[in-house]
Amino acid sequence: MTKQSAICTAGRKTPKPASSIRKPAGKSRKPKPEPKTAPRRTAKSVTGVLRLPAVGEKLTRTYKGKEIVVEVIEGGFKYQGETYTSLSALAKKITGYPAISGPAFFGLWKSAAAEEK
Repeated sequence: MTKQSAICTAGRKTPKPASSIRKPAGKSRKPKPEPKTAPRRTAKSVTGVLRLPAVGEKLTRTYKGKEIVVEVIEGGFKYQGETYTSLSALAKKITGYPAISGPAFFGLWKSAAAEEK
């Protein structure tokens, strides 16, 4: 070895030959757990019941300090002289939100526990 090569390699670890690297014998990994799936909903696990209004009823709600009165008519809902085919379309018009549930906005969902009593 020359003086210069001894200086260049000083402090470095010498690499081990490839044959001395041990590989795991066989597959020793644990098996992957089964993916968890959501339980199927049954009639008993439903959280609420939709109570649809009858023709002629009026739905009222206060939104941002404004009283909203909607009349249920044959084939839709009437609000400020305009007819809407769904409560969701009406709720979108009132709130300006692109995705809103009309029945939830007007409070037509009743809890399943309240319906059983």
